[in-house]
Amino acid sequence: MAGDDKALYLTLAPEFGGTRFGPFEGIECRLGSNKDRCHITIPEGLGVLQEHCKVLRQGPSNLILTPTERSAGVYLWKGDARSPVQISTPTAVRPGDSFALVTPDGPKFQIEIAALPPDLLAQRTNKGKKNARGLTADKFAAEGRRMALGRLLTIGPLQWAAQAWYFVQSGSIWQPRYIIAGAIMMGGYLTTGLASCTALKFKADAFTATKKAETCTENLAYANNMGGSVENFQFDQLAATILGVPEIGAALKKDDLLLGKVKEEAKSIAANPDPYSWMFEETNRVEDFARFRERVDKSERLDLGSKRLLPYLAATRKRLQGDWDAVLDSKQAESCGRGAIRLTYRQAKNLGLSAVYLDAYVQGDATVEANDDPSRTKLLARTAEAAGEPTPTSDIVSTAEILRQGDATCFYGVGDDDREDENKVVKMLNEQVGRDVDGLQNPEDGQGVVARIAKVFAADVPGVNWAGSRPPTLSFAKGTVSGSLKESPGGDWVLKKTAEIIARAMMIPCDGVLNRDKKKVEATFGHLPDAVPCLVLNYRMSHE
Repeated sequence: MAGDDKALYLTLAPEFGGTRFGPFEGIECRLGSNKDRCHITIPEGLGVLQEHCKVLRQGPSNLILTPTERSAGVYLWKGDARSPVQISTPTAVRPGDSFALVTPDGPKFQIEIAALPPDLLAQRTNKGKKNARGLTADKFAAEGRRMALGRLLTIGPLQWAAQAWYFVQSGSIWQPRYIIAGAIMMGGYLTTGLASCTALKFKADAFTATKKAETCTENLAYANNMGGSVENFQFDQLAATILGVPEIGAALKKDDLLLGKVKEEAKSIAANPDPYSWMFEETNRVEDFARFRERVDKSERLDLGSKRLLPYLAATRKRLQGDWDAVLDSKQAESCGRGAIRLTYRQAKNLGLSAVYLDAYVQGDATVEANDDPSRTKLLARTAEAAGEPTPTSDIVSTAEILRQGDATCFYGVGDDDREDENKVVKMLNEQVGRDVDGLQNPEDGQGVVARIAKVFAADVPGVNWAGSRPPTLSFAKGTVSGSLKESPGGDWVLKKTAEIIARAMMIPCDGVLNRDKKKVEATFGHLPDAVPCLVLNYRMSHE
């Protein structure tokens, strides 16, 4: 029997008379004491609100039960459950479920989807002979609005939006106790709800909310294709969905230690996104990032996962204008990080860049070092020693130039440094982490994707030389990334930096999707995730 031949029925429990209400064919069925607004009227003396709850029909047998406000007591029995669960947000229900109002002993209704009465069905059949389908643009639009509204009410972090809408529509918002409570809680809601409010920008009335539902068609279509409730997705599934790379999700699922660190880094970014705010400004720094990302994306030797993650090597925290930033290396020492992805001297040499010149970082006033060859020799010698190289010659020291960034200085040897040549950096990445590189798992196997990021950072660990003639002391040829790094000096640092890149690749584009001009950020990031999983991720990182 076609879904259009069925309707919603609500039947009172025998102890309340056993009356069967229906059929209800509209999007919603309202229950409450106000006979002008509700389809089923219940005496106010039983404690129900004027509009107490609604049953929304999302599809032939997909239903949503939602209280109109948090104070509306609604108790749900799933299937044959012996005891109910009180619900305060829109909740998916199915035929056969039951719910009671006010208290578990209050008026109890069983949900049913059944055929229309024969006389009504026959009447419609006769009318349908002239135009069996009756398909019109209005009908398609109405169905689209119904599906959009239903999906909005079942996506976890968007549930509060539906509550707010119904809260205002029912008039409950104007009760004194809510006005007082709202004034007290406004500060908190402004903070925790900012991301979702910006994304939806809904107004508290039914017309505007419906319009917003219509504009979300693309995201809702995505959500319907997820094969399940987005809000129930695990973090690894969210990562795979947002990045568009299932292999990354599979790698995180198998590597609990890495997964935990990615969560930590994602929460850190959610709590304080300011260090990455430069990525949404119209500056040369953003253009540099976009240009590097495009070069990576055009590389034929890199797999999709690497193309989604590697650009975020260049999304450094508090990035300054210019060719270098101060970075913490694997020994927790401040160093000069140069070029698009801010490589240290040791890291660049171990990754095989050929023209790399010694540099040395100085915090604060560098007047003495700038004018004193012995001081510069000492600084540059430390960098050489940390990379396992001999002390620099006097020629390098005497010709070292100075790069200043605020109160920090980087002394560096004169010459064209490959770190600052994006083409050479991308070529190096192809050679070190390309799809067919020996010593790395196949990227299609999951661990191979994250191992490629880990390899870039592992090059900063003393003794791990990927460009030398001897086999490196570290291998990512099998097992999980955290397992490979477990016994390695600097392994914790490498794992943390790897997790940071994955978190950046998730959180920063989501920030762009939810809070920025989509056209502008698309030029910067290229691949943009859908808003729905970003909302779920943002909500979880802000509340877990």
